[in-house]
Amino acid sequence: MIARCFSLFLLIFLLTSCKKDSPKVPLIEVDGKTGMLAAVNKLREAGCKCGQDTMPPAPLLRWNDTLAIAANVHAKDMFYNNYFSHTAPDGSVPIQRAKAVGYTGGSVLENIANGYNSLTDVILAWKNSEDHCKSMMDSSYKEMGAARANEYWVQEFGKP
Repeated sequence: MIARCFSLFLLIFLLTSCKKDSPKVPLIEVDGKTGMLAAVNKLREAGCKCGQDTMPPAPLLRWNDTLAIAANVHAKDMFYNNYFSHTAPDGSVPIQRAKAVGYTGGSVLENIANGYNSLTDVILAWKNSEDHCKSMMDSSYKEMGAARANEYWVQEFGKP
């Protein structure tokens, strides 16, 4: 009996002590309330071209901490699980992930990007992509949250 307990203890000790530490990921809120929000609102305030469509100025967005949490969760998940998609490996989509962290709005649009090191570069990439640009300019969305995990960027736009 004592030998079994010792063996079990030794096995648990070895499993936990040999476990690889998770990589340290710089989880950056992208200076959300000032940086990302200001960049998107600057675009909305001026209006822009998204592909062939001219988008008129749109009302400014307000920051939503719950959408920022949803963005952070998805950015970290993509980084740690090495994928890049609006649909997570568990099958969840943006509205489901937002609701899971407490978002009460009725609709969520999501922009994702990978491989960009600066806010300026990722905003320019989204602006130059017709669908991403239209998401940032959609006047029916009133709030946003955003996050970054390493080079994985996520914007969540919500309708309260």
